[in-house]
Amino acid sequence: MPDGDRFERTLYGKGWRKAYRLACGNQPFDLVGDAIITALAFALRGPFACDSLAKIRDAVFQALQEKARAGKLNFWDQPLANPFRMLSDLLDDIATEDSNSAAARLAGKKAREVYLSLEPECHSATLGQVEERLAETFGWGVVRNQYLAKVREGIMRKTERTFDEQMAWEDELSAYLAERFQKTVKQMFRTDGKAVRAPRRKTPQRKMTIEELHQGITVLEVRDV
Repeated sequence: MPDGDRFERTLYGKGWRKAYRLACGNQPFDLVGDAIITALAFALRGPFACDSLAKIRDAVFQALQEKARAGKLNFWDQPLANPFRMLSDLLDDIATEDSNSAAARLAGKKAREVYLSLEPECHSATLGQVEERLAETFGWGVVRNQYLAKVREGIMRKTERTFDEQMAWEDELSAYLAERFQKTVKQMFRTDGKAVRAPRRKTPQRKMTIEELHQGITVLEVRDV
């Protein structure tokens, strides 16, 4: 078995291996992105389903509001606790309530990143902004956790990229998929019970022609043993 296949064998979950093969073939972002988003949607319906994501979003927004309120207080009325520390404690509690699942732990890590990125503009941050930023960072976090971290070396070997070139490729891929991460992950904030679905593909699926449909099916000869 080719050496590169050992990286593919580390991937679990529907869709990731196809995304790996496309990336190794240095295919356009349209094709690689469609495969990644499809695999991500399957992951969010399975091992990375996170029922507590809405709670985590609300916790980040509340911490930002507390930070904004603290900035308006005078010296004698300063809050007793740091908003980021309060958020971290709450995120740990949420993860515990969610059975300390990998999804809840990853979402908590990304929530801290979202808080720190929005902290300078805490006075104007909205719940919608927190939701979009959390959806994007959590989606990319799942892709890195379940896909890139396992096969990065394999992709580099197949495409003959240096590490720096691979990191630049991943940054471009993340930016390219940012809006689709938001559309996919934001479905997890709904309360209607509907499953997460991948958004519309960038590349349309190929349809067979009438001539191809009328072609006969090749039958393999069966010999008596």
